[in-house]
Order: sequence, then structure tokens, then C-alpha cells
Amino acid sequence: MRFHHPIRRSTDTGLGFAAQAALLFVSLLTLSGCAERTTPMIELSGPTMGTYYSVKIARPPQGLSAETLEQELIQVLDAVIAEISTYDPNSELSRLNANPSTDWIPVSANLFAVIAEGRRIAELTDGVYDVTIGPLVNLWGFGPERRPDRLPTEAEIQAARERVGYLKLELRDSPPAVRKARGDLYIDLSSLGEGYGADRLVDWLESRGVTDYMVAIAGAIRAKGLNAKGRPWGIAIEQPLPDRRAVHRVVPVSGHALSTSGDYRNFFEKDGKRYSHEIDPRTGAPVDRKLGSVTVIGDVGMVVDGLATALMVLGEEHGPALAETQGIAAYFIVRDGEDFKGIASTAFQGYLDAAAPDADSVRKTNAEH
Repeated sequence: MRFHHPIRRSTDTGLGFAAQAALLFVSLLTLSGCAERTTPMIELSGPTMGTYYSVKIARPPQGLSAETLEQELIQVLDAVIAEISTYDPNSELSRLNANPSTDWIPVSANLFAVIAEGRRIAELTDGVYDVTIGPLVNLWGFGPERRPDRLPTEAEIQAARERVGYLKLELRDSPPAVRKARGDLYIDLSSLGEGYGADRLVDWLESRGVTDYMVAIAGAIRAKGLNAKGRPWGIAIEQPLPDRRAVHRVVPVSGHALSTSGDYRNFFEKDGKRYSHEIDPRTGAPVDRKLGSVTVIGDVGMVVDGLATALMVLGEEHGPALAETQGIAAYFIVRDGEDFKGIASTAFQGYLDAAAPDADSVRKTNAEH
């Protein structure tokens, strides 16, 4: 990958080591295909949302320069952060979380759409996925607050759980507003944010006439058209390994969104035990299962982003069952001793059966959410 015009600042938190490693890994996989390119390409990468973004455009429209593209993409990403970030105390979501009112609180149409999607997935999973999980996320040190030096006590977990529950959040679509049953309800949209950001970038690109692109924000990807070689974009699903990056398999993606959620990037260890950022609201604790990652393919980045997290929390038994009954294209990687076993839903099988393109288009990276 060539970093023509990287973003020169982080708009949320700093670009961490995992994200830097992911960008390097993207570069290494891309280099092998550069010599074969026969059409123009624009490639941009940089920090955002505490992780990174990557945009590749094959056959860019006449007059679309890398300089203009960078400036506009920064504005789009800044707008997303201003809407849904929990790290920015001035974002619309942070102001909503800080508002102690239990009356109707007006929100923007964009913020309402993200919250409403989170509520839909919560209903689909009977609350196993829950956008009000923020108090537990913060308690375990995976939110904007500093991670504590000790594990939370049962009393602290129970107190945080009392503030969690999607049924405590009421939505009104016209005019858009939310009402909290408790003034201290705390909404966390991190599991939707990267996909939502990718959707917003795609909206901007298509409004400028871009037809062949790949957009990634960490583990959330949107791709359409063909890459520089005239092939579908090859998205590599990585093995859920915390200490190195290795390709599990490559799937072709064009005209779809793909998102991966896993337990192998964002975690901490205490007394020899690993604690993942994937938290089950039913127990108030990080999940502890053999399931290493879940990849979901669909039409909308925000939707597959949330579904990947939901299926990850459901686990290696209930996750595939829900994917099958709901027709979700999902791929589960389960740890089997030192090996990995892949489980594909019926809807996902077609991507595995398709001829796999070269993994020179983008590395499926950084399943942080």
C-alpha cells in the first residue's frame, strides 16, 4: 500500500499498536499485486476512531484527486465521531449519556438510526446484544475510562448490570427522540460505529461517482466493483491469533459489506486469564468460549458490524443457530485445541464456494469491536 496522503491527526484516541500492525500487514499483502496493476488507483490510510481507516479506489472518476478525497473523508469521519463517539465528551452521544432526564430527549436522525439498529439487534437476540451495555464496558476497562488495576467485584458488576437493559430505552421516530427509564443509562455504539463510519464514507464516494472501491474502518469493510486487476476485491479473514497475523481464508466481496468481531485483539490478561472486550450482559462479564471470531457479510456495514458482535457473544452453539434461522451470512472460527475449525452458515457458503481472488486487495484486519 502506498500512503499517498495519510491523515495527520487522530480525531478520537491514538492509533494503537494493533492498528499500526494491521496497516503494516495490509501493506505487505498489497505489495505483491502492485506490479500487475494496469488501471489508476487512489489509496489513502490514516487514524480514526482510535483505530484506522483505509480507502482504495480503482479507476477513479476524472477530476477526483487524492488531496480532495483526503479532505472530504476527514470531514465525513469527524462528523461520525461528533455523533456517536463515547471518547469525545462533546459528541452528541456523550451529551445524551450525560443527560439525566427521563423525558423525551430529541436526537439527530443519524444518531437515532444507529441506536434504532442496535435496538433491533437487541430484540433479535433477546438482549444478548445490548447497546446499553456501556456501564459494563466501562467497568471492565474497555471504554473511555482508565482500566482499573483490579478486576471488578460481584457487587460492582451487579450495580452496573442494573443500569443495563435495552428495554430501559424507548425510541420515537417522528420527531426522532429517545427516552431513558433511568437517567444514568449509558449507550455504547462501538459495535456499530465502524460499520456506520464505512457506510458514511461509501455514501460520500458514490455521491462523487466512484464505482470501484474498498473502504475499511478496522474490521468493517465495504467493497463494490472491481479492483485494479479487474477482479472482485479479495477480503482475507484472519486466524484469531493474538500474537501474529495469518490468513485463514480469502473471500470475494463486491457490492457488499463485511465485518469481523473477535476476542483476539482487544483484551487484557490478569492472573494468567484473558478477558475479552466481548461482554455478555446476562453475566456482566467477558465471554469465555472457544469461539475466536465471527465474520458477517451483508448489504449494510452498520448492520453486519452489529450482527458480528451479537453472534460472537452468543457463542459457538447459539450463534450459528441464530444465523441459520435468520438467513445471516456468517462464518465462525472456533478454536479446536491448537487448530481452528470454520463453521459457515448456509447463506455464507456461497462466498466459500466462489473462486477465491488474490488477497492483494485488502487484508481483513483488526477485529477490535
